Amino acid sequence: MRDTKAYVKEIFQIEPSTIVSLYKINLRDRGQYLFHAGENGYKKRIIFNGENYDFMPIKTEGFEMHGDGRLPRPKMTFSNHQGNVSLRLGIFKDFINYKVTRIKTFVKYLDKENFPNNINPHAESSPDVSFTEDIFFVNQKVAETDQIVEFELVSLLELQNASIPSRTMYSNYCSWQYRSDIGCGYRGKPVSDDKNKRFVPSGYSGQMVGEDSYFPTEYGATEFGKKNEEDEYPVWSRTGTYNKGDVVRIEPFDDDKAIYPVSIYVCTQDNARSHPALDREKWTLDDCDKTLCGCRLRFSDHAIEAGGGFRMQANNLEEDVSWTELNNGLPYGGFPGIDPYEFK
Repeated sequence: MRDTKAYVKEIFQIEPSTIVSLYKINLRDRGQYLFHAGENGYKKRIIFNGENYDFMPIKTEGFEMHGDGRLPRPKMTFSNHQGNVSLRLGIFKDFINYKVTRIKTFVKYLDKENFPNNINPHAESSPDVSFTEDIFFVNQKVAETDQIVEFELVSLLELQNASIPSRTMYSNYCSWQYRSDIGCGYRGKPVSDDKNKRFVPSGYSGQMVGEDSYFPTEYGATEFGKKNEEDEYPVWSRTGTYNKGDVVRIEPFDDDKAIYPVSIYVCTQDNARSHPALDREKWTLDDCDKTLCGCRLRFSDHAIEAGGGFRMQANNLEEDVSWTELNNGLPYGGFPGIDPYEFK
């Protein structure tokens, strides 16, 4: 918990301790960059709350709040010596929409490892004695030269393509990304296309599900969609030839699997050599129609008969668990309860 009383008291001292600013760039599942700007000529590593902040030549401005109600748009300018920052722009897509956090604290409250003999002579080291964190997001790359790279930051309220509240509530539509690590988490076999046409006739057969299927007689649930020894569907290969019933996966270019999950395709004709995403005649994407019916196709108690009923275990991307509507409910991302109704 932040010790508000301690840092306010320090501010009003006759000779307050020096304030130091620390910065974090959250790289999502790739870790984070921790650095400081070398204020007051200090160009060594700073340790705060057990984390190491390396010195990086940067210039920051514009973090101050405006009195007229305008939201701040800070600028961060990095030294681009030997293309050090430019090399990272391609990997992280100019850092657009990446989270940047500024932490301000007093030198006297830094970890004891920053002082000689690991002894803090000024006060008891405490990560709680710090100002409220300033959280912004990279809005755009303003400039890139051989010498500098400059970014503009904005608050969450001004983030491009963002809305507040950030999640819209629908009664009859699931907002989860299918097969994503967040929300849906489905890890079972391919079940149907986005129109609820099933691949095999077994499984849930409630409303909005017809009798038509891609493989009405060729496969049972146990024979269809078998995985390899690594318990995965093979990655599609441009040199491969695929036949009816083969299942492949297409990995996304972006490593954020929560936003861009893997795509699973089912071959519906023999001798297919085309790219699954470009040939709808020979390939069908395993997809959900985002309704309660689509969720039941995968998680109802009868879904197990079609190879469904498996979901990512919470906080464990490597292990799948059996998940059925009767025992666990549906991981449906819609809100049926908000549908208007009338008492009669």
